[in-house]
Amino acid sequence: MSQCLFHKDFLNYTPMFDSVWEDLNQNAILERILADYERLIAERSYLDKELGKAHQEIYQLKTALASSRLVSINLDNENLNPIQEQYDQITKVLEQAKAKTSSLIQAIPDLMFCLSNEGVVVDYYPDKQNLHPIKIEDVIGRKIEDVFPKDLGDWTRYYLEKTLETGQIQVGEYVVRGDAEWHHYEARYVKSVSNEVLAIVRDITQRKQVEANLRVSEIQERERALQLEKTLQDLRQTQAQLIQAEKMSSLGQMMTEIAHEIKNPISSIHGNLTYVNQDIQTLMELVSLYQHYYPEPPSEIRDFIQASEVNTIVNELPQSLEFMRLGANRLYDLALSLRNFSRLDQQEMVLADIHGGLDGTLKILHNQLKCKGNHAEIQVIKDYGQIPLVKCYPNQLNQVFMNILSNAIDALEQQPVPRQITVKTEACKMHSGSIIEDAICISISDNGPGIPKSVQDQVFNAFFTTKPMGKGTGLGLSISQQIVVEKHNGRLKCNSEDGKGTTFEILLSVQPCVS
Repeated sequence: MSQCLFHKDFLNYTPMFDSVWEDLNQNAILERILADYERLIAERSYLDKELGKAHQEIYQLKTALASSRLVSINLDNENLNPIQEQYDQITKVLEQAKAKTSSLIQAIPDLMFCLSNEGVVVDYYPDKQNLHPIKIEDVIGRKIEDVFPKDLGDWTRYYLEKTLETGQIQVGEYVVRGDAEWHHYEARYVKSVSNEVLAIVRDITQRKQVEANLRVSEIQERERALQLEKTLQDLRQTQAQLIQAEKMSSLGQMMTEIAHEIKNPISSIHGNLTYVNQDIQTLMELVSLYQHYYPEPPSEIRDFIQASEVNTIVNELPQSLEFMRLGANRLYDLALSLRNFSRLDQQEMVLADIHGGLDGTLKILHNQLKCKGNHAEIQVIKDYGQIPLVKCYPNQLNQVFMNILSNAIDALEQQPVPRQITVKTEACKMHSGSIIEDAICISISDNGPGIPKSVQDQVFNAFFTTKPMGKGTGLGLSISQQIVVEKHNGRLKCNSEDGKGTTFEILLSVQPCVS
């Protein structure tokens, strides 16, 4: 046989195809052979016993003939003929069974050999394709270690002993190097009577090649599926970007117009308040002079002063003017915040004050933070640390702050008192590959119900939302992650626990390296 270069670790080997035959017809033939083989051995044992009895009776008859010198040969023949006929009949049945078994064996293309419990080859049937020509006289009566190479001999010895021990069919595979290529074989070991094992060896090289091709195809199909999934994800991201871009473009245009419409009259009011205040101060001084030099005015003037509560007006007018000035300043700041927020098309990074961006966003959201109906006011806790200016796209970061703060406000909608949002900033370090960069950390936390753990991995997916239908598009956090990660080479993380609220943490390099 060809030299066996290696075989599988039979001490831990579990066959892939313990019960799979390629040809069901051959499998049926094999079962018939095994059944006939066992039946023939049983019949042969029975015949051996019967023949032994017949020979013993013949021997006894011969002894009786010799001792008694019987004369009647016809009588002897009458006693011997039934035994001889039975012997001839059994011999004929045995020969027919042998012929039938031989024809069945010839129909099986596999190589077969029979081993004794001591590992001696007692019978051998070559494969019908004659791929491994071995002379019968080279294997019959020899031990498997003398027929096969050492590793294959040890492998065969292991399965022989295991088959005899368990009485069950054992299946193993091994590899042999042929003249031009490697060959894979599957060997089946079946225990028969008289402590013998029938080994049936089949060349499964083609099957292994088909299996290898199937595995390659499976890997290729899996790669195609992953590529399609990535393409689909890219399409979703592109769609989300287009929707968000259109949405923010419309929003930006609207906010610009609103800011413009607010800023112009407020600027006029704010500018004129100074002159109005000066004029009122002049008039109040004039009234004071009149009161000083005309302490007893005519009755008509005195009645008018009392009816109009002039003294009260004089006392409250400065405070009213101050309230007007503060309101005008707030409207002016709001208009500036709206205008700055609407500038989302900034082309270059600039040094920006992150605290200013956070404060501006909170001003825009001021109305949503106030007490509404049965819902208490949301308390905003600012824990600002000492942080440097950051090179960034400030208006895009304002959009990130807006998305996260809006989600926090929505999460607190049904939350009992206290309803709190904490905005914290601090300087930190950030690892970018092997480089440690100066960075800032911005964390926005709420004490709402939290995000279920089962969906936390999906919060940054485009179009994913936990809000009711019509209350969210599922784009806010997806766009926020793109702005932080792709535009600023930063990091955006979500930490949430059921019943304990949610924290979004933004890490930004002070001087990001963005391609």
